[in-house]
Amino acid sequence: MVTWQFPRRSLVAICLGTLSFLAFILTAPVAAAEAVRPSNFESVISEIDPPAPQIQVQVLGGDSYLQVTAQPGATVQIPGYDGEPYLRISANGKVEQNRRSPAVILNSTRGSGMGGSGGITAFPSGVSSKAPPDWQLVGSGGKVAWHDHRIHWMVSDPPVVDGSRVAQDWLVPLTVNNQQVTVTGQLLYLGNTFPWSGLLAVVCAVLAAFLARRGAARLMLLFGASVCAAALSLGGILDTVPAIQSSQPLTTTWLPLLLAGIAAGAAGLALLAHRLSEQLRMLILPLVSVATLAGWVAPRVGL
Repeated sequence: MVTWQFPRRSLVAICLGTLSFLAFILTAPVAAAEAVRPSNFESVISEIDPPAPQIQVQVLGGDSYLQVTAQPGATVQIPGYDGEPYLRISANGKVEQNRRSPAVILNSTRGSGMGGSGGITAFPSGVSSKAPPDWQLVGSGGKVAWHDHRIHWMVSDPPVVDGSRVAQDWLVPLTVNNQQVTVTGQLLYLGNTFPWSGLLAVVCAVLAAFLARRGAARLMLLFGASVCAAALSLGGILDTVPAIQSSQPLTTTWLPLLLAGIAAGAAGLALLAHRLSEQLRMLILPLVSVATLAGWVAPRVGL
């Protein structure tokens, strides 16, 4: 009869690695939701009045973007803050933006002033809510997402909320097939929450790496964590890719994935570099750790 001798230290390392993976999975939904920008708010849609089955309206990134998807043959007009033409979806799915709408500039960043063109003292020449529209093709497929300031909190001080957590009610008007449609919703204040599951994942991964007897095992653990980090960043990107066609900086969406990819690539290189000395291979660990950490921090500091 054959008996398997399994070192207790290795068994503990495997258990810690498994626990780290499970904790990382629990953290995944939070990371994906915060891919655009970290926020303690969540914007939810309450009603579309009257009902418009020709369109689908969603909030992306927690409270960052409002997205409208139109069925083939449907037309949608989205006004700016002063009621001027801002975005439109044609029956063939073309998405166009009025370059003369002040909303183009106001929606360029999350922190831009709102409340109409009065929030900014001077616009570039030709940009005015009273100017004739100048339409520019910005997308296709009948889908558009934009940074609507009405659906997120624009004041530096946190709101005072009751048990309902409602910070404010919001309203966004649309025109669907020449019919006025109103999208209403609420902005919820979630408060500050500490990612305990993410902290547990990091602690368990570090302990597992130190308990692993061989350097290759340590690198395998770190490689797995790096792949998870890349997957989380990718999940957030796939959830918010439509925002790119609203003239948002590419770094807002792709930088976290790039940094997480560097982490995974560095760990993979270390695993494949069998000819390198153990000491040299282990020097790659700091690079992997820093890159993975940077991929997690970048979207939380607004990069």
